[in-house]
Amino acid sequence: MEICWSTEMTDIVTADVPDERAQLVTASRGGDRSAFSKLVRLHERQVFRLSGRFFRAREDVEDAAQETFLIAWSKLGTYKAKAPFEHWLSRICLNVCYGKVRRRRAVNLPLEFDVPAERHDPNASMDVERLLRPLKAEDRFVLLLLDGEGWSTTEIADRLGWSTANVKVRAHRARKRLRKLLEKKP
Repeated sequence: MEICWSTEMTDIVTADVPDERAQLVTASRGGDRSAFSKLVRLHERQVFRLSGRFFRAREDVEDAAQETFLIAWSKLGTYKAKAPFEHWLSRICLNVCYGKVRRRRAVNLPLEFDVPAERHDPNASMDVERLLRPLKAEDRFVLLLLDGEGWSTTEIADRLGWSTANVKVRAHRARKRLRKLLEKKP
């Protein structure tokens, strides 16, 4: 199955009612590719934005998004509808990005995290790759989701299947490690 990205915003389906999304998921689970295409159009921005937090190059973002939707299509039978579809999809996307980051690290390719610097401080730009590299991938994800995406600890816990306490602990520890790294910088 090949996924085609919509290039015009007028092409986005407007299924605002949760029942409509549930119907699209149900139809997709039954093998309806057009229903799944509508789900892709509904969620492609979310997946691209999330993938874009981990990779700068457009082709890397597109690869991560493509892989996310292909996995979602093949694993639709495992979606239990206990949480919203977009949470399940976010989890798949994060796992895809985590896997790509882990593979890059294994072959020593540069990580390309795109965390914008503060606009009001021109000296705020820093080597995010080098700064985040010592952190565990889960810790990087937590910081990027909390600070980069603006998700709450509850949203992260729901989407990743972690406890809220785990998210808070990971964020605290990751920030503590980052502070130590910044204190060591000359």
